[in-house]
Amino acid sequence: MSRVLAVTHGHIGRACLLDKVRPAGAHAHPVHHAMIELDGPCHEYQVGEASAVLAPRHAILVNSHELHANLSVGHGKSTILMLYFSPLWIEEQFPGLPAYVRFFRDSSVQLGTATVELAQRLARRMLEAPEINTPEVQALFGELAEHLCHQHGPTYPNRERPARSNDYRIRRAIALMQEHLEEPLPTQEIAARVGLSRSRFFELFTACTGLSPKHYVNMLRLHAAVEYLADDPGPIAELSQRCGFGAQSHFSKFFVDQQGFTPRDYRRAAVPALPRQCEQADARP
Repeated sequence: MSRVLAVTHGHIGRACLLDKVRPAGAHAHPVHHAMIELDGPCHEYQVGEASAVLAPRHAILVNSHELHANLSVGHGKSTILMLYFSPLWIEEQFPGLPAYVRFFRDSSVQLGTATVELAQRLARRMLEAPEINTPEVQALFGELAEHLCHQHGPTYPNRERPARSNDYRIRRAIALMQEHLEEPLPTQEIAARVGLSRSRFFELFTACTGLSPKHYVNMLRLHAAVEYLADDPGPIAELSQRCGFGAQSHFSKFFVDQQGFTPRDYRRAAVPALPRQCEQADARP
């Protein structure tokens, strides 16, 4: 099982430092995402239709709503810094960015010495800082985020991508998914509510979002789970129900399959000031 070492979150987004030994299944995030390996063997990834290798000095960059999977890991553990960039922070850095622009131009990039050193400094401070969300940690996170996003981010208007369809029925379907996250609606019912046959709904949904309905719902559930685990000290069993899982065991399996580590492990790193409170909540009958 992979192990979460530290998590920091704030205005810029979220940074997660982990020792990775287990592959992660196909999933997506509603935010732009970067992976930097600090030490360890190479990892093989699939990002959209492209193959990519994660290795020291070679990062993987993933655009929002882009399906990606860790296909294989090398022998032994790898120390990896996972970065998730807040849409508000991205908007501040790239004001007026057109919707048709692909944010990260390439899935696999070579990192310069300055970027590697920043990542190493951030990782050290995340491990050493008694309070993980200190101004120093956030400043290092911000500097690293700026390096990555401005060096490898959009160069519009020259790097356009074909605009995805923007159908009002799919917008309504997404709203239904969000409204019913705690008790997910069957795909057939969502299709019927927006006036489409099941087959046409699948076709149109994928054309509009780049993801299947199942992968999109899983993305929403995973994102909600991460937010709840970092912000809410309530029992994990309650959080699993809020994410649409009838049993905590199903939620834990889903989380491990998607992330490679357990919800409890993530919470302990994300909320270091509340471990006793969280453990007491999880122990309630």
